[in-house]
Amino acid sequence: MKLIFMGANEQEKLFIDMWAKQHQTVVKVVTENLSIDNVDQTKGFDGICLYPSQEMATQPRLYQKLEENGIKVLSIKSTGVDGINFDFAKQHQLTVTNVPGYSPTSVGHFAVMLILMTLRNVPSYLNHDNRKAHLGRELSDVTIGILGTGRIGSLVADNLMAMGANVIACATRENLSLKARGLKYVSFEALIQKSDVISIHIPASTKNYHLFSTDVFDQMKENAILINTARGAIIDTQALIPFLEVGKIGGLGIDAIEDEEKYFLTGWSENPLVKQLVAFPNVLITPHIAYFTGLAVREIVETALDNAVAVVNNEENLNIVA
Repeated sequence: MKLIFMGANEQEKLFIDMWAKQHQTVVKVVTENLSIDNVDQTKGFDGICLYPSQEMATQPRLYQKLEENGIKVLSIKSTGVDGINFDFAKQHQLTVTNVPGYSPTSVGHFAVMLILMTLRNVPSYLNHDNRKAHLGRELSDVTIGILGTGRIGSLVADNLMAMGANVIACATRENLSLKARGLKYVSFEALIQKSDVISIHIPASTKNYHLFSTDVFDQMKENAILINTARGAIIDTQALIPFLEVGKIGGLGIDAIEDEEKYFLTGWSENPLVKQLVAFPNVLITPHIAYFTGLAVREIVETALDNAVAVVNNEENLNIVA
């Protein structure tokens, strides 16, 4: 069996090499993301581990070439698989897997950090010399709304409740353990209307695309804070900007932004949306690094490689998504 790992960074290479030696399996490491220009490098390999490139959403030829080259599995090295065209994958008999769970504390604790930083106006202080220019708010003074209580959202809610915050949540599936400890579930409308801080923890989907748009921003509380460590496309950034301009949104902390995939290689700060948002003193943007800890990267690499092996060997795998 031979695997190819594309779009690998320096930190991932260390864990790839360790896994390959442990499993005595050939793994070719390529730093470039998969594209129609380099797809021929996959010839002779059984499976590919990768993060979906922009081309994978629209280029059927890419899937055709992967099938012709002998690839049997697209092992996606993330939880989100929204960049995959499942019709093309099915047409060319390519099984798709993902990494559904890895160190929830990596993203969860990052979200809590963003909440605390925006409540205490840290982004504004980074751009201001007056140390008493902005009065902060404490967790006990606000209501924090958690949108989505999966592994990460539940961890965020749990941490905030332990720190004394009043937490409410909206989710398709309730966490009964947290509910028994006092977490109150409300409708989406109630969440956006009652929360001083909203933290997003839902996957990207057609249904959730631009979920946060003008209508939602209109209903949010004055001076509300919005946190997003999930997927950028959940927020309509162009619709958000006017609400930042007039001060309706009191703070923004995001680790994901629309179209970020286009700028992973050229530099996230080149994204025109980033350029617009960083002009606001109460905005804090990080380049999709909430997950980026040693523990999380190791678990992602190992799970992606394990998924590929399981599919190629026709073994049971709970991480198959299509």
